[in-house]
This record gives sequence, C-alpha cells and structure tokens, in this order.
Amino acid sequence: MNILAWNIKVGQNKDGSYPLPKTENLDRIVDIIKDSKVSIACLQEVDAYTLRSGIKIHQASYIANKLRSITGKLWNYEYIVSRKMKPGYYGNAILSYYPMTTILKIPLPRINSKEDRSFLLTKVYVENLPMYIGTFHLGLQGDQSFQAKTIKNVLKDYKFFNKRIILGGDLNDKEGSNTYYIMLNQCFPMIDVGPLGICTFNCFHDNSNPKIDFFFIRGFANCNIKSSVLPIDISDHRPIRLSLQ
Repeated sequence: MNILAWNIKVGQNKDGSYPLPKTENLDRIVDIIKDSKVSIACLQEVDAYTLRSGIKIHQASYIANKLRSITGKLWNYEYIVSRKMKPGYYGNAILSYYPMTTILKIPLPRINSKEDRSFLLTKVYVENLPMYIGTFHLGLQGDQSFQAKTIKNVLKDYKFFNKRIILGGDLNDKEGSNTYYIMLNQCFPMIDVGPLGICTFNCFHDNSNPKIDFFFIRGFANCNIKSSVLPIDISDHRPIRLSLQ
C-alpha cells in the first residue's frame, strides 16, 4: 500500500500563480498519484468552488473523478472545510480507491495566526483490514503546538491509540520542534516514518530548507516501511510517498 501526503497549494504553481487552464496542475497531480502507484492520498490546501481556483471546481472531486477515468478504479474522497472563502471553501481532503468513511472532522481554531485549520480522520478498509487515515494542516505563529495537542487529545479521547493509524500532513513546523514532539509523544506515542532531514518546503529555492510535511503512524510494527520525498515542484511543497508492505 502506497500513501501520499501533499500540500497542493490550491493547484497553484510554486510561485503562487495559476497555470492556464487552472486545472493543469490538478491533472499533473493525478498523473503523479497514478505513476507513483498511490492508493491513498492525504492532500492539504484544497479549494472547492472558489473564485481564485475556479468557481465550478471542487478540487478533491476533480482529482478523484480524473483518477477514476484513467485507472478504472472507484476513487472516493472525503473533504473537510478549514475556512469559508465567500464563495467556496478551503480545506483538506483524503482520496482512496479503497472503501472509506469519515470518522472525525475536527476544526483547529486559530489563536495567533490568520486562518482556522482542520483535522480529518477516515476509516479505510484495505483488503477488509480496517485502518484509520488522517490528514492535518496546522497553523502558524505558535498555533501549531495548540493544534497538535488538540489532535492527539481527540485521538486519545476516542480511543484511537489502540488502532492502526496513519496521519499525513503539513505540520508547519520542523523536525525537533515542540509541535513535532507533541505529535510523537502527547497522550500516546507515534512514530515519524521519515525520511528524516529532507526538505519538503520551498526545496526548489533552497534544498536545505526544512522538512515540514510528515507521516506519523502507530500500529504497524510488523510492516516493512519505506518513505521518500518526491522531487516534484508543482506547489511550494514536495509530496511524501509512504510504502507499507
């Protein structure tokens, strides 16, 4: 099973401009998911029906429908709204060609930064084996730590610490930060499955920039786990590909 975590920057180019047509980068994302043999994708910064990205375009739906047409598999998606855009929405999505249902939609309110953020948790059945796949996009200006604690507390309160969990997303903080250690240790332990020390943010500008996108997992001790950062510069983030066997 291969899983992708990627902040897609609402389909924009790495410099914040849009391609023409505005779906061009979405089509490239579809090709990357297909070519990387990904079966589940955790996406952040996903627009739905906004003026900036296309009033008729729900980006998660567009990607899922395109994947269905080119792979012949019934791709599903779940979406959470982080922010209302007037019109439309901005949020996170999980796509899967395995059966999937939403379990939790948790708003992550801001304290210091300008935007609310969110956490989405789904239940996915991989060959009848249930596991929980979540995606997150944390804030800035110190909100990361508060929001990370919220995620781990919710997972503890709902007793997901005894389940197979994979959380992939944009931490907006680097390895070794307080936010990072909260995700690893708050309430119950999780594992950062790497790759360690490899840039995921603005890598096209400076490859020594930090890694701020992560997979945190629990309950897969008997699996062979590999991860890699894909050298793709569509948005200002590079995707992480996680493989479990």
